[in-house]
Amino acid sequence: MIKTNVELCPPKRLSPWRKISLGTWKPIGDSQVYCELKVNAEPALRRIEELNRTLPTKITLTHFVGKVMGIVLREVPDLNAIVRLGNIYPRKNVDIFFQIVHDQTELSGHVIRNIDQKSFLQISTELTKTASSVRSGEDLNFKKIKKTWSFIPGWLAWLVLDLIGFLSYGLNLNIKGLEVPRDAFGSMMITNIGSLGFSSAFVPLVPYTYTPAVLAMGKAEFQPYCDDAGNVKAQKQISLCCTFDHRLLDGARGSQMVKILKHYFENPQLLD
Repeated sequence: MIKTNVELCPPKRLSPWRKISLGTWKPIGDSQVYCELKVNAEPALRRIEELNRTLPTKITLTHFVGKVMGIVLREVPDLNAIVRLGNIYPRKNVDIFFQIVHDQTELSGHVIRNIDQKSFLQISTELTKTASSVRSGEDLNFKKIKKTWSFIPGWLAWLVLDLIGFLSYGLNLNIKGLEVPRDAFGSMMITNIGSLGFSSAFVPLVPYTYTPAVLAMGKAEFQPYCDDAGNVKAQKQISLCCTFDHRLLDGARGSQMVKILKHYFENPQLLD
């Protein structure tokens, strides 16, 4: 029995402009838009510190940003979709892929399903468990993928990845028999580059994942800013660098995303 890879809604009715947009840019590659948003991280850090006094699992800015982006994807559904076979298909669920660094040389990751409906504690517990198993070498999926790719020559890698992406997302087939996890990359990706010492960086979209957005979190650090009275002060800020597929998201929808991000960074208690 053939199973689908992603739970999708029926394709959207395309406006003339959206058809032009789909026809203008090729599948992920030349449709990328890069934007950087620097936000005041102090209210969020204070709220995280308060939560960590009572919760059994540590909450971090990564978990906070993941929760906020889950709400962004829910409230800006145009971004929570994939482009396949010349149409835009909205996703039924909000799932986010978090990249996990393994021994500083390899990357793995974990998808948190329905993240917009989960608490900080649920997000932290799930992500911490997977990160620990990956770094200790106990994650079975990570081990299977490493073993499979050890037999694939480098010159053939691009073809294998493109084929897997086309089968999994272009045709929406669940190809578990090839050791490919179901919907392995979710609605978008988040990577904490701040944990590697970077203040900011723009990360490209990954074509075979069909994810239309990736968010790179810089490290929280003091930056000068001007208050309403014109006084220069120091404020702990974080740089959020987002790369998204312009075929799905334009400036108007992008501004919605920015407003939601700023709103929850300024009022983190609303996420409880």
